[in-house]
Amino acid sequence: MTNKHFENMSIHADSIMPLIRQRLSSGQNIKGLGFQGVSMMPMLRQGKDTVELAPLPKKLKKYDLPLYSGPNGKYVMHRIVDVKDGAYICLGDNTYHYEKVSGDKMVAVVCAFTRNGKRVSVDNRGYRLYCRVWVFLYPVRKLIKRVEWGVMRRLRKLLKGE
Repeated sequence: MTNKHFENMSIHADSIMPLIRQRLSSGQNIKGLGFQGVSMMPMLRQGKDTVELAPLPKKLKKYDLPLYSGPNGKYVMHRIVDVKDGAYICLGDNTYHYEKVSGDKMVAVVCAFTRNGKRVSVDNRGYRLYCRVWVFLYPVRKLIKRVEWGVMRRLRKLLKGE
């Protein structure tokens, strides 16, 4: 039985991170973790989907989705798209700028997510295909976004009467 008062409770990551790190260090997964932001859309939707975090493996690899401490101190979940010079190159599914992240910033790795009440493992064939296609299409997605930005800029100028 779930307690309705705590069903959608929101807690800032900084306040719960020591507990998360403790559970991960003892080999336990963290299930049902919500997140804030749109950088991993369309795969992860804020307020609708949750993730399950697992302790870090000895070595992360391309297409893994780690949780890491970003440059501004906030925690970020972005996909690894490459590994270069001992660092991980990460990119959100809905972002267009790469981030170089060192291994010491990594906290955990997503092992599954829940979408529409259904648990999807990162070992699922459909999910693995999505990752490969989405990363492969990055140059096309970036070009489409640039065209979209250009059109929107021109529309704003027209609407302002410039």
